[in-house]
Amino acid sequence: MQQPADVSVQLIDMIYASLFGECGWQDFLDAVAKTSPDGKAALHYHDLASPVAHVPYMSGFSAGEVETFSSHFASVNPWIPRMGLVPVGRGLCGDEIFTRNNLVRTEFYNDWLKRQAGCETSIGVSIIREKARTFILSTATSSADPERNREAAERYTVLAPHLRRAFDFIRKRDLFAPDNQSLKTLFDSIGAGLFYVSEKKRLRWSNNTAAQILAAGFPLHMTTGGRLDIRCQKSAAAFERLASRNDGQCEPYTAIVQADGADSSYRLTMVRIQSSAFTEFMEGPTVAIIAEPMVAAPLKDRRSALMETSKLTVTEIKVALSVASGNTPREVATACQMHYETVRTHLRSIYSKLGVNSQVALAALLLGS
Repeated sequence: MQQPADVSVQLIDMIYASLFGECGWQDFLDAVAKTSPDGKAALHYHDLASPVAHVPYMSGFSAGEVETFSSHFASVNPWIPRMGLVPVGRGLCGDEIFTRNNLVRTEFYNDWLKRQAGCETSIGVSIIREKARTFILSTATSSADPERNREAAERYTVLAPHLRRAFDFIRKRDLFAPDNQSLKTLFDSIGAGLFYVSEKKRLRWSNNTAAQILAAGFPLHMTTGGRLDIRCQKSAAAFERLASRNDGQCEPYTAIVQADGADSSYRLTMVRIQSSAFTEFMEGPTVAIIAEPMVAAPLKDRRSALMETSKLTVTEIKVALSVASGNTPREVATACQMHYETVRTHLRSIYSKLGVNSQVALAALLLGS
């Protein structure tokens, strides 16, 4: 019998495999549904300004169940209005959001959840919360066992940061757009290098941005022997673990690396690609490496203009550009080799000087015309 930790690792692998095109999001969702009794899973989002739910991916639900949920029962779902009160990334049982005693008295439970879907409750997690929309992974289940459902909720907590990471890439275009461009174009459009690397550090596949990163020589470059060299000792060691044939369930690895004496830093994410046993036996494991600049290219282009027109110091400009690129203050602290509280102090000064009060407003200002 598989242990909960093993199930979580397999699902994490499938998240990245879905992102990289090795399998589909439907495959991931089907696997999630199987982890709960009579599970019916959905990857969906709710627009608080509209009573209509958007359910692009589902597993186990009939078309009729989804249609009635989207057109009516989403608007009377007692869990949705309360999702804004719980932390993003924390897996929850439905009973923790809305008590079961109250749930069984609702139209939602009696006319849809119980009668149509044949379920007793739901387990879910908010992956991303925006001003008007919440992106959710949830599973309706016939189990009313609090302990069993709590175990499933804890698994969702483990999955949440990996889903958010994958969605951060996808939603820079359109999260559920039916006409997404190819994987190469997607990563090129956000200035991220994508490398598929063999266990012997041979490059199997890459995008255009990856080629530019290799030409620059940081944070990865090609040796004269044709092997990929990672310019970070800890990251190189993590690659060895991920690429080992003897350890096929290593967790994904993320680190921020900075060039010595240069104003250049990257976030590296590495994950072992899910492949068939035959493929791995013949060709060995494949590790996907994502290299994201800590400051997006459009913002780099504005560095000189920002120095001329603002009253920001050189350090404040560095912090402002990094934060506007989507990095958290802690990530900025790591990349800029500062204390976290120092970054927060700089941010307060930046916001005051530029007349903004949030990371979103800062990005809009720096990316605007």
